[in-house]
Amino acid sequence: MKVRPLAALTLILCGSPGILLGEEQDAEKHLFAKGPAPAKGENGKWGFLAPNGSWAVEAKFIEVKPFQGDLAAAREKEKWGYIDATGSWKIPPRFTWAGEFSENLAPASEGDRLTGKFGYIDRQGRWAIEAEYSWARPFQGGYGAVKDGSKWGFVDSKGKLVVEPDFDQVGSFSEGMAPVQKSGPPGEKKTWVYINPNGENSFETKFAWAGEFSEGLARVQPEDRILGKFGYINLKGSMAISPEFDEATDFRNGQAFVRVGNQSRMIDAKGKAKE
Repeated sequence: MKVRPLAALTLILCGSPGILLGEEQDAEKHLFAKGPAPAKGENGKWGFLAPNGSWAVEAKFIEVKPFQGDLAAAREKEKWGYIDATGSWKIPPRFTWAGEFSENLAPASEGDRLTGKFGYIDRQGRWAIEAEYSWARPFQGGYGAVKDGSKWGFVDSKGKLVVEPDFDQVGSFSEGMAPVQKSGPPGEKKTWVYINPNGENSFETKFAWAGEFSEGLARVQPEDRILGKFGYINLKGSMAISPEFDEATDFRNGQAFVRVGNQSRMIDAKGKAKE
């Protein structure tokens, strides 16, 4: 039985915040960029589709995550492991939780699902960074975000803690900076800043919310996290595109999708509407 690629796209995008009309169309084009695409079969289990809509990996897993390179995380019964593009196990299922590979490392845990510790494995399934954190996120920009107790910090690929766990929320490193948040006095709205890999502020400007950099620009809400508009800053922390959007996406290939009211459009890096 074949399944249309668009059906898989709907499954992947369903429930994803901030998906705009134009981006949804663009996402279909990128659906298979990393290999076979996750899709749910009529039996209620997950597999992976080939671009022609046939099953590259039959739907036989409880859960799956997208391919990163030649490996994808998949769950069989209560344990996670990693499969190749044929559906064969390359790292047998032994993890209670497994994340996607990025920069040749993947966050994982073998402990209890509620209290177990997290670390990073290599592509052979060996522990590259010991499981000693409350949570861990995939590496990006050379660093992985790790949670110790209730606070977040960052480790490098050798497992060295380069930014002490001191933040309530963090994004990922991109273009040499990461957005981080530390709550201040009650009522303070601007609690997000950007740091470099030494943990120092990249610039002094604070924001109500801050996203990761992409193509030299980052989405921010300068004034209010709930009702505030989105704009874009440059690598120096200056506003490059005025905050006037109700929704906005990161830049990709020189363009981003934005929404104002009921109107969605695509803009270039100067904030100009594209045809």
